[in-house]
Amino acid sequence: MNNADLGRIHAWLLRHRIAETKSLRRNVSKEEKEIAGLLRQADSGMIAVLTEILDGQGLTFRAFSEFDAAGIPSGGHVFLVARKPDSAPPFFGTERLVTRMRQVAGINKERDAKVWFVQLWFVLLDLIYTRKNRAPGSLHDYVETAFAKTIFIDAVREYINDNVRKIDPSTMSTDMVWKILTAPKEGNVALLCNTFLELMEDAGLLEKSGDEVYRQTLIFAFEMKTNYDRQLAYLLPTENLLKGAEEVLVERIESVETELEN
Repeated sequence: MNNADLGRIHAWLLRHRIAETKSLRRNVSKEEKEIAGLLRQADSGMIAVLTEILDGQGLTFRAFSEFDAAGIPSGGHVFLVARKPDSAPPFFGTERLVTRMRQVAGINKERDAKVWFVQLWFVLLDLIYTRKNRAPGSLHDYVETAFAKTIFIDAVREYINDNVRKIDPSTMSTDMVWKILTAPKEGNVALLCNTFLELMEDAGLLEKSGDEVYRQTLIFAFEMKTNYDRQLAYLLPTENLLKGAEEVLVERIESVETELEN
């Protein structure tokens, strides 16, 4: 692998976050196979250079074989980049997230989009971790996290109706987040869920495993395993992730509001 190959690989990983030699779940393009092949053949020196470049950009480079994680075919190799704890790579920003979420009627401000995205993320974590009795550090069982889109939408509606709407706004320091979550009409909640799933798929964190059926990706599982203790443990109790969401909504609302306005 020469410097030109290194630049090509770097550009691919920043755009797609993953390169596989072959896959059981999707068709692997010729270019992706070439990228993965270059990484397989690269010597330790070039891998070290690539790792250092990505590290400086807030990313971790990781290689997996069939012996390291489930879902990798015999003889297959997977190369991916994951976000490091306490880093915010500029090319993984929130601009597209905000733009897409604001296309849904009723999401008028940037903070509305961010509030809804975070709460939808909590519900997703409840589906693929709490309800499946998985610990945040679980990696090998990510292939068993499939859920139908309708299940996710129903879970979000249940959370809003049974948790959020039943909170007495007078108990809050401010009801900003409560108003944001209770404002959209019933039909728009489904649109928000669809937009969220599309964004998660585009980010390489979810993948389709059937018609309107999604599951967690290896990237998502690896990032949770790597980052949970550093970034999420204080927010997400391992036994009840939705309880963590409610705590953020009610008890920590002042700091959340400050963060959103900044």
